[in-house]
Amino acid sequence: MSKRDYQNNYVPALKDPPSHIVEVEIARELPQAPTTVLMPHAGYEDRAKGFGLATAPLAGVAGLVAALVGMLGWQVPFASLVTLLLALGGFSLVWLIAYVAHTLISPDGTTFAHTFLAWRYLRAEQKERFKRYHE
Repeated sequence: MSKRDYQNNYVPALKDPPSHIVEVEIARELPQAPTTVLMPHAGYEDRAKGFGLATAPLAGVAGLVAALVGMLGWQVPFASLVTLLLALGGFSLVWLIAYVAHTLISPDGTTFAHTFLAWRYLRAEQKERFKRYHE
Protein backbone atom coordinates (compact mmCIF):
# COMPACT_ATOMS: atom_id res chain seq x y z
CA MET A 1 0.00 0.00 0.00
CA SER A 2 1.14 3.50 -0.73
CA LYS A 3 1.46 6.35 1.71
CA ARG A 4 -1.48 8.12 0.11
CA ASP A 5 -3.95 5.50 1.29
CA TYR A 6 -3.31 6.40 4.91
CA GLN A 7 -3.63 10.19 4.59
CA ASN A 8 -6.75 12.04 5.59
CA ASN A 9 -7.97 14.31 2.72
CA TYR A 10 -10.90 15.83 4.59
CA VAL A 11 -11.16 19.64 4.50
CA PRO A 12 -13.73 21.16 6.88
CA ALA A 13 -16.23 23.77 5.61
CA LEU A 14 -15.82 27.44 6.46
CA LYS A 15 -17.49 28.33 9.73
CA ASP A 16 -18.21 31.98 8.94
CA PRO A 17 -19.58 33.12 5.56
CA PRO A 18 -17.81 36.07 3.96
CA SER A 19 -18.84 39.36 5.55
CA HIS A 20 -19.10 41.33 2.31
CA ILE A 21 -19.70 40.62 -1.38
CA VAL A 22 -16.80 41.38 -3.66
CA GLU A 23 -17.65 42.62 -7.15
CA VAL A 24 -15.27 40.88 -9.45
CA GLU A 25 -15.88 42.76 -12.69
CA ILE A 26 -17.04 46.31 -13.14
CA ALA A 27 -19.90 46.76 -15.59
CA ARG A 28 -18.63 48.28 -18.79
CA GLU A 29 -20.32 49.93 -21.71
CA LEU A 30 -20.54 48.05 -24.96
CA PRO A 31 -18.98 49.65 -28.04
CA GLN A 32 -21.14 51.39 -30.60
CA ALA A 33 -22.48 49.36 -33.51
CA PRO A 34 -20.35 49.81 -36.64
CA THR A 35 -21.62 52.26 -39.21
CA THR A 36 -20.62 52.83 -42.80
CA VAL A 37 -18.54 55.96 -43.11
CA LEU A 38 -17.77 57.36 -46.54
CA MET A 39 -14.17 58.44 -46.79
CA PRO A 40 -13.72 61.00 -48.23
CA HIS A 41 -17.09 62.54 -47.57
CA ALA A 42 -18.66 62.49 -51.02
CA GLY A 43 -22.14 62.28 -52.43
CA TYR A 44 -23.67 59.98 -54.98
CA GLU A 45 -22.73 62.25 -57.88
CA ASP A 46 -19.06 62.19 -56.92
CA ARG A 47 -19.08 58.41 -56.63
CA ALA A 48 -20.86 58.08 -59.99
CA LYS A 49 -18.28 60.35 -61.66
CA GLY A 50 -15.47 58.34 -60.06
CA PHE A 51 -17.00 55.10 -61.33
CA GLY A 52 -17.26 56.54 -64.84
CA LEU A 53 -13.67 57.79 -64.79
CA ALA A 54 -12.37 54.43 -63.56
CA THR A 55 -14.50 52.19 -65.78
CA ALA A 56 -14.73 54.02 -69.13
CA PRO A 57 -11.07 53.54 -70.16
CA LEU A 58 -11.11 49.86 -69.20
CA ALA A 59 -14.39 49.21 -71.01
CA GLY A 60 -13.24 51.22 -74.03
CA VAL A 61 -10.08 49.15 -74.35
CA ALA A 62 -12.10 45.94 -73.99
CA GLY A 63 -14.41 47.13 -76.79
CA LEU A 64 -11.47 47.92 -79.06
CA VAL A 65 -9.87 44.55 -78.36
CA ALA A 66 -13.15 42.78 -79.14
CA ALA A 67 -13.41 44.70 -82.44
CA LEU A 68 -9.78 43.90 -83.33
CA VAL A 69 -10.29 40.22 -82.55
CA GLY A 70 -13.32 40.24 -84.84
CA MET A 71 -11.44 41.99 -87.65
CA LEU A 72 -8.27 39.92 -87.41
CA GLY A 73 -9.72 36.60 -86.28
CA TRP A 74 -12.81 36.35 -88.46
CA GLN A 75 -11.91 38.76 -91.27
CA VAL A 76 -14.77 41.14 -90.41
CA PRO A 77 -14.55 44.41 -92.41
CA PHE A 78 -13.48 47.53 -90.49
CA ALA A 79 -16.58 49.58 -91.28
CA SER A 80 -19.32 47.02 -90.68
CA LEU A 81 -22.19 46.52 -88.32
CA VAL A 82 -20.60 43.36 -86.89
CA THR A 83 -17.45 45.28 -85.89
CA LEU A 84 -19.58 47.93 -84.22
CA LEU A 85 -21.59 45.28 -82.37
CA LEU A 86 -18.41 43.51 -81.21
CA ALA A 87 -16.98 46.77 -79.87
CA LEU A 88 -20.24 47.69 -78.17
CA GLY A 89 -20.62 44.16 -76.74
CA GLY A 90 -17.10 44.16 -75.28
CA PHE A 91 -17.62 47.63 -73.80
CA SER A 92 -21.01 46.73 -72.32
CA LEU A 93 -19.87 43.42 -70.85
CA VAL A 94 -16.89 44.96 -69.04
CA TRP A 95 -18.98 47.93 -67.87
CA LEU A 96 -21.72 45.61 -66.52
CA ILE A 97 -19.22 43.44 -64.61
CA ALA A 98 -17.58 46.56 -63.14
CA TYR A 99 -20.97 48.03 -62.18
CA VAL A 100 -22.09 44.86 -60.38
CA ALA A 101 -18.76 44.60 -58.53
CA HIS A 102 -18.82 48.30 -57.62
CA THR A 103 -22.40 48.10 -56.38
CA LEU A 104 -21.76 45.05 -54.20
CA ILE A 105 -18.52 46.42 -52.72
CA SER A 106 -19.70 49.98 -52.07
CA PRO A 107 -21.13 50.99 -48.65
CA ASP A 108 -24.65 50.92 -50.08
CA GLY A 109 -24.08 47.44 -51.48
CA THR A 110 -22.81 46.05 -48.19
CA THR A 111 -25.75 47.59 -46.35
CA PHE A 112 -28.13 46.04 -48.90
CA ALA A 113 -26.41 42.64 -48.56
CA HIS A 114 -26.64 42.85 -44.76
CA THR A 115 -30.35 43.72 -44.90
CA PHE A 116 -31.09 41.04 -47.50
CA LEU A 117 -29.31 38.32 -45.50
CA ALA A 118 -30.95 39.44 -42.25
CA TRP A 119 -34.41 39.22 -43.84
CA ARG A 120 -33.54 35.79 -45.24
CA TYR A 121 -32.47 34.64 -41.78
CA LEU A 122 -35.68 35.98 -40.21
CA ARG A 123 -37.80 34.32 -42.91
CA ALA A 124 -36.14 30.95 -42.26
CA GLU A 125 -36.68 31.37 -38.52
CA GLN A 126 -40.34 32.26 -39.12
CA LYS A 127 -40.87 29.18 -41.31
CA GLU A 128 -39.36 26.96 -38.60
CA ARG A 129 -41.54 28.57 -35.94
CA PHE A 130 -44.71 28.11 -38.00
CA LYS A 131 -43.77 24.50 -38.67
CA ARG A 132 -43.45 23.87 -34.92
CA TYR A 133 -46.73 25.63 -34.16
CA HIS A 134 -48.63 23.43 -36.60
CA GLU A 135 -47.23 20.13 -35.25
